[in-house]
Amino acid sequence: MGKVCFPGPYAVGRMSAVPNLPVPDLELAERVSSRADPAAAGERYIEYGRQIRDSIEALLPTEWSWDGRRVLDFGCGAGRVLRHLIDTGAELHGCDIDRPSIEWLKRHMSPPAHFSCNSEQPGLDFTSDSFDLVYAISVFTHLADDWSAWLLELRRILKPDGLLVATFLGEGMTRAVTGEDWDETRFGMNVLNHGQSWNLGGPTVLHSPWWIHEHWGRAFEILELMPTGFASAPGGGHGAVLMRPRPGEPTTAELEAIDSGDDRELSALRHNIHQLHRENERARHWLAELEASRSWRMTAPFRAIRRTFGGSSAEDPRGR
Repeated sequence: MGKVCFPGPYAVGRMSAVPNLPVPDLELAERVSSRADPAAAGERYIEYGRQIRDSIEALLPTEWSWDGRRVLDFGCGAGRVLRHLIDTGAELHGCDIDRPSIEWLKRHMSPPAHFSCNSEQPGLDFTSDSFDLVYAISVFTHLADDWSAWLLELRRILKPDGLLVATFLGEGMTRAVTGEDWDETRFGMNVLNHGQSWNLGGPTVLHSPWWIHEHWGRAFEILELMPTGFASAPGGGHGAVLMRPRPGEPTTAELEAIDSGDDRELSALRHNIHQLHRENERARHWLAELEASRSWRMTAPFRAIRRTFGGSSAEDPRGR
C-alpha cells in the first residue's frame, strides 16, 4: 500500500471539512490501527482517528474551544488524531518515539502542525506552562517503569489551568487482554509483558479507576473519569480520564507510594505476581515446543556458526 490521498474533503463532525491529506503507507498505518485486516489499515487509520477526536471533545468542558489553543498529541504516531484537528485554529504539536512516523508527519503535515521525536526516557523539549491541552492516547497503557516521571513531565508543560486527557486499559479490555473477568480488587496498576520490545507493542498496563484516583490524583485534579467506551461502545474499549494540574510540586516517589490503608493495593499487587507467574509458565512451554521442533534442530548448526563469529543469536531466546 503506497501513499494515497483520501478522496475529497470529508465531514468531521462539528468541525469544518479537512483538506486532502495523504494517508501513511501500510507499515506506519498499522502501528496505530487494528492489524485484523491489513488491507483496511488506511481506512481504519482515518476512522479511528476521527472516533478518538470525537471522544476527546466529549470529555472536554462544554465551553472548550480549540481556536487559539496550544495542543500537544503525546505519542502521536502517524498523526491519526492530529489530521482531524488541522482546521480547528489550534496550534498543533505532536511528538513520538517512532522516528519514521515523525519524519513522515514532517513531510506531509508540517506545516501547519509541528512535530518532534522524543526519547523513551522522560523529558520533552517544551517550556514549562506552555500547553492548554495535552492528550495521550494509548500511551500510559504501555508505560510500566517511567509512568510517574512522564506524568509529571506532562504536568510541567501544561499551563496551571491546562487539561490532560489520557486513556487507560480497564474493565473494558480485561477479558481481551488477560482472559479474566473484571474484579477491581485484583487490578490496581497491573503490568504484563514487561520488557517486551516496542516493535511488539511494549508492555501492557492495566489500571483500575480507584488506582488512578489515588495515584494520578496526587498530581492532578481528576475532573472526569470514564471507565470504558473511549472511541468505542460503552462497556468496551479503553477508559479515559480528564485532569487538571494540582498546585504544588509532587515527586515520582509520592505518586508511586502505596496507600497501606487500602486493602486493594496489596490485593492487586499479589494478583499481578500471579499473572507474571502465568506469563513465565507460558514462555517456558513455548520454549520447550520450539526446541522440540524439527526446524529448530535443523537450524542449530547455523546458530552455532553465528555465535562463533558474531556473538549470541538474537533468534535464540536463550542465546544458544
